[in-house]
Amino acid sequence: MSALKAAPSRRKIGITTQAAEISGRRLSAAAVARLAQYHERYLRGMKGGRRIVLKACDLGGLDLAGINLSDADLPACDFTDTIFRDANLARANLFGAFLNRTDLTNANLERADLRGAKFEAAILTNTNLKGADMRRGEVQGEEGRILFDPSCSFKDAALLKADMDTCKLTGADFQGARLDRVNLTGADLRDSSFDGANLSSVEMQGANLLDANLTRTAIDEATEGSANLLRSRRAGRPPKGDVLAEILLQHKLWIESDKVEGERADFSETDLTRFNLAGHFLPGANFTRAVMVETDLRETFLVGADMKDAILVDALLDGADLRGTDLRGAITSGTLLQGTKQGALDDERIVTRL
Repeated sequence: MSALKAAPSRRKIGITTQAAEISGRRLSAAAVARLAQYHERYLRGMKGGRRIVLKACDLGGLDLAGINLSDADLPACDFTDTIFRDANLARANLFGAFLNRTDLTNANLERADLRGAKFEAAILTNTNLKGADMRRGEVQGEEGRILFDPSCSFKDAALLKADMDTCKLTGADFQGARLDRVNLTGADLRDSSFDGANLSSVEMQGANLLDANLTRTAIDEATEGSANLLRSRRAGRPPKGDVLAEILLQHKLWIESDKVEGERADFSETDLTRFNLAGHFLPGANFTRAVMVETDLRETFLVGADMKDAILVDALLDGADLRGTDLRGAITSGTLLQGTKQGALDDERIVTRL
């Protein structure tokens, strides 16, 4: 994979290469604007034009709304907290770039080289990423040492109506991201991770999800209907019928015998999406890392239950007893906890933990 070696700060303007190269420098918005003027002339084939080449430069926190950096060479640059609203970065080389917390609303990154780029907590509303390459990309320093995780990361990013049609996203990390009406048609998502992500009305027709990690992912019906999830990794299937009845019976015996007989109900890492457990007696039950999207838990007795790192998206909990329940690390977006019973157990120090 491509590598970027550290180099001393320098500036080159070459007539033969028609490039203005700067490495390892902190640039101001005014300086970038001046370079963009040369770049614009380069794009138009005009005299005096110079292609922008910025290597490992710091452009963090700048307001670059509407700027045209299409076809620019920007490997390993830091754009953390930069505003790129309505910017044109089509076909740009952003290999290993940092775009954390960047506002990319209405930006154009079609067919950009984004291998190893970081979009953590970024805003991608109506962002055009069609055909972009977002596979793993290693950025190397001195002596060939890899400087950071080579995976393209969208951790905790907000993607609304982003177009990622036919994107190369092998190994991409969408941990904790929210994807709402995103187009992933025909995308290559092999070995990608959606741990803790929320997928709503995402179009995945023709997407390759081989070995994609969806074990702890909130997926709505519209998304599930458009995707082929057979070869992805999913949470365990829920127990039904006689199997569920036996689990509930054994759990009741386990509680009444003070854990001597029966068996604790274990729903850990189980997909309980749109599952009905309303009104059941499940104190101390294990729901760690369970996926509970629109799960009905109304009036359920869940005192002392373990729900650490569970996905509780749009779950129904009215009247549920959550005293002493452990909800640390759980994702509860769209779930109302106001109508539940919380606090300490009678004569116990254990309280509801959020």
